[in-house]
Amino acid sequence: MGSLFRTADRVLPGSTYRAVAIVTVTIIAVALSYGAISAVSGFAWWQTLLLAMFALGGAAEFTFVGVIAAGGAPILAVLAGLLVNSRNFAFGVAVGPFFPQDWRALIASHWINDESTAISRLGHNDRAKWHAFLLMGAAIAIMWPSGAMVGQWLGNVINADLLGLDAAFPIILFCLIRGDLKNRVTLSLTVIGILIAVGLTPLLPLGLGAVTSLSVFVFVAAGWGVRWFIRRRRAGDNSADPHDAAHSQHSTREESRR
Repeated sequence: MGSLFRTADRVLPGSTYRAVAIVTVTIIAVALSYGAISAVSGFAWWQTLLLAMFALGGAAEFTFVGVIAAGGAPILAVLAGLLVNSRNFAFGVAVGPFFPQDWRALIASHWINDESTAISRLGHNDRAKWHAFLLMGAAIAIMWPSGAMVGQWLGNVINADLLGLDAAFPIILFCLIRGDLKNRVTLSLTVIGILIAVGLTPLLPLGLGAVTSLSVFVFVAAGWGVRWFIRRRRAGDNSADPHDAAHSQHSTREESRR
């Protein structure tokens, strides 16, 4: 397991460690909020802990607890949590290029989430991205369940709604991706995703509104499909002309020999 967590060889600059530390602080704050809400909703400490350890998705835990607290059936809470965590598919595509193709990927895949994916983008090459991902992933895997436990025990003291601890999560994520928004295409897709999520949030159960922003990938897929079709048509046209020219040259040579 030593090679999995080997990040002490200064592959990463100091700014990455500072970013991880800042994000970790917000994770603890949100974990306190989750633990407090879970306690108020009637969940036992071990239920809060297991959910934090195995879901490890933040929004999925809030959604699960919210559905149960609202009187929903457990199966609906599970399905809602899975739907919220379906965003990890997009994150998996983002981190796939620098993931090692061995047993380490099986363990690290459980750490794929918003923060680890965002922090990995700070790396200047695949090796640095992998180490940044591991550092953030390990911090989340430790501090999210720990913070949830503290929040559970202090559930009768912390007023999560009044403090708005969960607001720290989206704010810090926005700060991490603001550099990517300089790209016009990325900015356009982000704005479209925000409008879709904000428009549908009042109509959908808790936590599902944000997931609808992933529908922007439908536009991306459509654009790739159109581009692929155009390139294929052009390639077909270009390949037809050289073939005809070669055929004509061959015919001319045959006639001259005769």
